[in-house]
Amino acid sequence: MEHELTFQKIKEQVELPELLSHFGYTLKKGEHLGRGKWHVFEGDDTLVVFKGRGGDWMYFNAQDDRDKGSVIDWMKNRVSSGRIAGITQPPGRNLWQAVNDHFRAYLNLPEAQRPRLELPPIAETAPGEKFHSIFTKDCRPLEDTSYLEERGISPATLRHPQFVGRILNHRHTVQRAGLPPKTFVNTAFPAYHAGRVVGLELKGAGFKGQAPESQFSRSLWLSRLPEGRPATVLVVSESALDTLSYAQLHPQESALYASTAGTLTQNKIFELKRLLREEQIPAIRAAFDNDTQGHYFDTKLLAGFASEQNPIKIVREHPHLLTVEINTANLPSVQAVSQQLKAFNAKLRDQYYRESGEPVSPAIPQTLRDELISSARQGPNTYQFHVPMNREALGSFNRAIGRHLQYEQKIELIKSQGKHWNEDLQQDQLRGVVKRELGGVDESQGGKVTPQQAQAEAHQQGERLVVVQFRESRDTMSQLTQVQQSLEKAGLTIDHSLRLDSTVPRELATAITLRYSLVSPQLPAISQALDTVAAHPRATLIEPAQHAAERRQLVASRQQAEQQAGPQILPSDSPAHDQARLSFMQAASSLAKELRESGAGLEAAFLQQLSKSLLRQPEIKGIDQENLQKVMARVDKLPALSESPAAQQLRQAVHVLTTPAGAAVQQVQPQPELPAPDVRKRGPRL
Repeated sequence: MEHELTFQKIKEQVELPELLSHFGYTLKKGEHLGRGKWHVFEGDDTLVVFKGRGGDWMYFNAQDDRDKGSVIDWMKNRVSSGRIAGITQPPGRNLWQAVNDHFRAYLNLPEAQRPRLELPPIAETAPGEKFHSIFTKDCRPLEDTSYLEERGISPATLRHPQFVGRILNHRHTVQRAGLPPKTFVNTAFPAYHAGRVVGLELKGAGFKGQAPESQFSRSLWLSRLPEGRPATVLVVSESALDTLSYAQLHPQESALYASTAGTLTQNKIFELKRLLREEQIPAIRAAFDNDTQGHYFDTKLLAGFASEQNPIKIVREHPHLLTVEINTANLPSVQAVSQQLKAFNAKLRDQYYRESGEPVSPAIPQTLRDELISSARQGPNTYQFHVPMNREALGSFNRAIGRHLQYEQKIELIKSQGKHWNEDLQQDQLRGVVKRELGGVDESQGGKVTPQQAQAEAHQQGERLVVVQFRESRDTMSQLTQVQQSLEKAGLTIDHSLRLDSTVPRELATAITLRYSLVSPQLPAISQALDTVAAHPRATLIEPAQHAAERRQLVASRQQAEQQAGPQILPSDSPAHDQARLSFMQAASSLAKELRESGAGLEAAFLQQLSKSLLRQPEIKGIDQENLQKVMARVDKLPALSESPAAQQLRQAVHVLTTPAGAAVQQVQPQPELPAPDVRKRGPRL
């Protein structure tokens, strides 16, 4: 029979979990997700189902804050959206009639066709009780801070009321067959939308990830609101780590901090605007990275916050060009923007002609044209600006429109000195550390070490100290970190770094003290790195002349000894093959040089690869044989090479090396023009 339905009867007769199962949802199993408080169902979305006051079934959508309520709300939202096949609003039926129609059809199903679920019992939700997000179920309060402290975030910053509870530890246990379980502890940054956790960003040593089904396209990581005072500014950066770094470098008790998890979507801009509106925050401070993407995010933010008097939109995004459209009747504002951009173009033209050596010409070279900002009037109040997608052009454009156009809120654009704020933080900490020697020691330990004393102490240990002074403008991207990394990679150790006073406006001057050992196996790379940095236009290498001469002489002596010793091969059971291998490598070295000079760089590379192979094996075979044929074919086409002593020596060695090592062959003797190196015996290879 047909049921006479009211919404109250539906709530009494319809079990929401069974209704969800009927329409294709599955109960998430394997864990007691709700701990007796709720169930989680997965279908075209993720629903948390629980018992409300009075015992009625309730739900909310973990991916859509607007989708929540009773069983009636669930059906109404599906009828309206049409997201589930079979749940629609038929013609001639209003929304509420359609809701009743679908419930009537469900309740009229034979008992055998209506699912029955065996669910663990759950208790009613107490008034005011909050749900723990399904994203944070494996999280604990922040205890393991090693990831953050390794990146310079201090315990004091992490304990600050603005950040307590906003950074968590996420535990993940992996069980592999035959092995004991292993638990990984990562740092977790919850992503918030409208006050609810809708995602989780995970960071660890060598690891970056996110919780499944995280909704990052519309969410932000947020600090807590200031205690006891209104927030005066919303500071937003690209990552939670950069936000923490900025807060540590520039603490502000009245700030609300946010990060966008590496992206800036229109939905994230809507969420930023909602926060500013609801919390009545008068200003937003954009602290995105100091690279092309960071400046592009500035442009998107400015467009998103533009006032109705001058709406701004990005109409075209090309990998190398951004087109931005401005609609305004305020002609003086547009003229002011254009004048500022003309100044940028003029400066760029001056730099180009000064460095290129080309004569100034009315016809702009295409190489220069690609870097200039251009504009065109599209209509009475419509203007388009074509901005090259690079840091300098985007930065200049953003400063111009940020200064001369109107916005819903006050917008500040700030940039780190390095690529991002965490780099600035670590650089700042490096400058503040004085370990010993050059520059002084802790006054509580008494005395001060002079540069002469530091050099003398290093000399006794077989080490040398050098100082690199690096000067750069605050208005350009810092190269200091890149220089430091290059020196460390070469084998130098940074002893300490100090900030120097500068009389040049907006100049940063840093002195880096480095040390190296004279017996280091990396001494050739160290010496080359020091000579390279000495030629850098922003760097000054302070090194005693005798020390520079000493390291260069040691490198030259070491290289000469290595050349005289010859290559060290792995001995085989055939002395003839071993001698032929050495003879081949000796001839190949000379022949490869001549091939390069003749324009046969590929064949020279083949020869070098063959020599490397012969260090480990006594024969030429496989792909090496094919490459050797290509080399010899090229040599035969060059008369000067074909008859050279090196080519003849190579052919004799090849005759042996293309014969199996077990066969009896005549030992190859090197040509007199190329003295043969000795074979060094080595132990068995492990």
